[in-house]
Amino acid sequence: MRPLEEAAATDGGGTAPPPGRSDAGSPPTPDDLRQAREVLTTEYNVLMSALSAAWTASLTRTSLFLAVVSAAGVAFGFASQGGMDSSTFLVVAFLVLLLTLFLGIATFIRLVEIQREATVYLTGMNRIRHFFAESSPTAATYFVLPVNDDETALYRSIGTGMRLKRPRFRMLHLSVQTQGIVGIVTAVVAGSCAGLAGSLGGPIVAWSLAALLFLVTLIVLYVYWHRSLTEVRTMLRPRYPTVPTVTDQVVAKG
Repeated sequence: MRPLEEAAATDGGGTAPPPGRSDAGSPPTPDDLRQAREVLTTEYNVLMSALSAAWTASLTRTSLFLAVVSAAGVAFGFASQGGMDSSTFLVVAFLVLLLTLFLGIATFIRLVEIQREATVYLTGMNRIRHFFAESSPTAATYFVLPVNDDETALYRSIGTGMRLKRPRFRMLHLSVQTQGIVGIVTAVVAGSCAGLAGSLGGPIVAWSLAALLFLVTLIVLYVYWHRSLTEVRTMLRPRYPTVPTVTDQVVAKG
């Protein structure tokens, strides 16, 4: 059984016991709390390092893909001005676009996997902050990052835009994320492949195939993205859900 599945199986979806408590009948001793602070501080640093590495990998993958797309466009420009006949140009362009499409799909899948990892890391960091908030209520008033581990808290975590609630326009929110940008560019490349393949049938056929494959590719990528994130959020059942405040209710009504 994978670690996330084990966590989901043993979690039960309820509220976790108080921090540092070994069983339900005995409160934690000062030594237990001290040891828990040391362990969780180390774990927090590990999660922060892993989160930074995940973001670096995401930027590297995205930069590589966009560089290949740009290089392909420049190469097409030089090829069209180099005296290459149209049939040869179409074949070369189709093969290059196919390779770019493969790279785009692979990049998108990897970015979604990185987002899944980041979701796990952020959830763990929020839970550790919850421990520190419970063990030191005085210091908790100075925390600016969330101490809850549900989806609402994730939107207020590091690197998420610090939203007070879930985005109202989910599709627009997805489209401006790194994964969404790569998905749209990949769908454009897929549409270009279809347009080139249908160019022999005339412009109407070419544009129709390009638009159709663009929409199909974008829908498939976004559905995969949504299901992948839903899976990891289902396995990470909240232990410390967010309690709505008066400010949250006012913002929700607005």
